[in-house]
Formats: sequence, structure tokens, C-alpha cells
Amino acid sequence: MSNTFETSPRHTIQDAFFTPGSLLLIRKRLTQEKTSEEHMALYNLRYRVYCHEARFLNPDDYPDNLERDEYDAVSEHFLASNARNKNEIIGTVRLVRWSERLSFPTVLHCPSLLKKLERQKFPLESTAEISRLCIARQYRSCAVDGLHGAKINTDNRDQWKRFSAVILELFKIMYLSSRYDLGITHWIATFEDSLYRMLERYGVYFELLAPEYIDYYGKVRIYGACIRRVEDEMRRRRPELAAFFER
Repeated sequence: MSNTFETSPRHTIQDAFFTPGSLLLIRKRLTQEKTSEEHMALYNLRYRVYCHEARFLNPDDYPDNLERDEYDAVSEHFLASNARNKNEIIGTVRLVRWSERLSFPTVLHCPSLLKKLERQKFPLESTAEISRLCIARQYRSCAVDGLHGAKINTDNRDQWKRFSAVILELFKIMYLSSRYDLGITHWIATFEDSLYRMLERYGVYFELLAPEYIDYYGKVRIYGACIRRVEDEMRRRRPELAAFFER
């Protein structure tokens, strides 16, 4: 099925395309002030997932039903919404930029991370942490299936495709924005094994920075990626996905 939106240059940061069923995804990087209506909607999605569904955070600490923290002020925010349902926000993620005062969120759980990044020659000024990745409940397999649903029952192929589409759209807008607008050259992230396996299956290459697991909103390990290497590996492993990411 063809796009309903006019094709735009690959470095733009908003686009849409059809996915299985009645889902019409729109991806977007938010550039307004951190109190816009869309920001409030993504903070509310984070509140529902982190506080009530995954139960990683105490909802009593967020009486306004908005999950926010100090890293939001130094973050680039991205969202995926469903144009077929009044632009309902169904997925979100942020890229936390390095700052002297805050460092990166994962440093609180792994104090040796900065030394690991130095050994791997990750330039702090152009490195960002992938953070607060979460998908709305109806696009995951169940309410307690992690933050993004990578343990989804693959027997349900339509639901799997819908979930995969949301994840890939969020990674695509992060990639386009990092590569062409933000000057970000490297990513770090903490992934559950199931999510990492899914990304690897699609040819999105990340390197394991530390073999040990940490307890950071679940059992996760720390990964890193040079964006140029992500490009090269994706073109080699999954050229069709590379074409999708770059258009």
C-alpha cells in the first residue's frame, strides 16, 4: 500500500506509512518547549507503563499522572502516533544528551560506564543514551510484558508486525535526527535480551559494553553503537531495512 503522505527528503524528521491492520503510524521528533501538549501525552504514556503496567515506579510519586525526571530537560523526545485514532501516541523514546551535571541515567546503576565509554572511544559530547522506550499496552502482548513488549507471542503475526513497526519507527526517527540534525554519533542503551535479539534480527547492530546484567527497570545489559557502524552493518545484513531507514 502506498504512502498517504508525500514523500519527503530522507533527512526530514516526520513521515508516515501504512502497517498491518488499521494502524497508520506517524513518527516525530518534538522540538517545542518541554510543556507542549504532545510532551504531556508522552509523559502520561510513560506514567501508565512505568507506574501501573510494569510497576517499576510508585504512581503516588506522580500525582499529575505525568512521569517526568530531571533528564527530560537535556533530552530529545520522539513519539509514534496512530493517525487512524486521532493521532493517539502509542510509543515514545528519548535520547538523553551528555551533561556534566547529570551524566547519563545508566551511570547511576553502573558507575564504571564512563570508563567503558572512554575505552571504546565514545565521545561524550556526541553520545546520547536511548532511554524511556515504551509502547502502549494494546501494542504489546500483555500489560506486564516489559516496557516495550519484545516478549510478544510471535504466533500472533499481526500483533507482532504492529509492535515491530512501532519499535522500528522510533529507531528510524532517532537515527534520522541523530545523523542529520543533532550531531549525535554514538548511542548507548540498556536492553532486555528479548529486545536486543529483535533488533539484531532486523540488523540494528549494537555492541555489548558490559557482560554483566544490571537491575534497571528489569534485568538488562548495557550496549553501545557507533551510528556509522549501525549504517554499515544494516546495509550488509538487511539492505531492505537500510533502505527503509534512509528514505
